[in-house]
Amino acid sequence: MKISLNVKLISDEDNLNIKTTGIKTKNTIIYKENDINVIIKLLNNKIEMNRSCKDYNINLIFEKNKKTISTYKLFGTSKEFLLETKTNKLLIQENKLSVDYELEGNKFMFCIEFGG
Repeated sequence: MKISLNVKLISDEDNLNIKTTGIKTKNTIIYKENDINVIIKLLNNKIEMNRSCKDYNINLIFEKNKKTISTYKLFGTSKEFLLETKTNKLLIQENKLSVDYELEGNKFMFCIEFGG
């Protein structure tokens, strides 16, 4: 199903706010954020997010009040980094996702609202 999206990503260094369209299936949201392809999988009390473009691929895992290991791969090199992600807040609602997290000591707030 095609949906409209309002995406916010706030950090100490950046404030991104994008309105776009995407596709939602039962447990997946797919959209494009400028040149970045984003796939979000909604699982039981857990979100997996893949962000990829021509330069990199990052897989993030969010579980409330847990630390997880995410992977960051730079294309054009054979380098892959393991990154510690700490999820401070995780909210999954029918038309909204919100995650407050720390990635390698940097704080982020990701929020996505969607509708038909």
